[in-house]
Amino acid sequence: MLTWKSAVLDNNEQREKKREVLLREAAVVFTRRGFHGTSLADIAENLGVTKAALYTYVQSKAELLFLCHSAAMDAAFESLQEALAQGRNGREKIILTLRMYLEKIIGRQSFGAIILEEGTLTPNDTETIIGRRDLFEREMRKLVLEGIVDGSIVRCNPRLVVFGMLGAVNWVLKWYSPDGMWNEKQLAFAMIQFLERALSTQAVEALIEDPATHS
Repeated sequence: MLTWKSAVLDNNEQREKKREVLLREAAVVFTRRGFHGTSLADIAENLGVTKAALYTYVQSKAELLFLCHSAAMDAAFESLQEALAQGRNGREKIILTLRMYLEKIIGRQSFGAIILEEGTLTPNDTETIIGRRDLFEREMRKLVLEGIVDGSIVRCNPRLVVFGMLGAVNWVLKWYSPDGMWNEKQLAFAMIQFLERALSTQAVEALIEDPATHS
């Protein structure tokens, strides 16, 4: 029987690799079934291990969900930092952030059980995740304002724009399949091109018709 999705490597790598696979698998199941419809036994069965084996890494289902959210926020801030280093204006920075973030969360088959279901996390964990999320959203609004000032983004309400764009990006986790017709880079390019066109003062005349043609 294959265990841990065949993730066991050498002794120096196996614990971190197992933890990564655990988070990925948990996020997939949480996203499909919801928190309340998922048990640790379900996740263990998908991984080909016993439920007891999971307690080496987490103490509860709530802790596992918190770790999924934390990893998704890590991906968000990693993407932001990379975009700040590469982008030449506000529009490029926000678009690069969104594109890299989307690639990360679907390319890793989603650490991001993004949608917080009421009552699923402890009050302290909820405060932590919401605090990080709010900080990320504030940084994104700054980029929208930067783009308005530098002329790369049309005049708009930054708060509404950021809520709308992040809502669209995060919802991809609900329907994206790695076995579908597009890989993460193709989908991220097409999805973010669509969002960019709504913001840009120099919008493209047409969107890509087939994301599969983007390499």
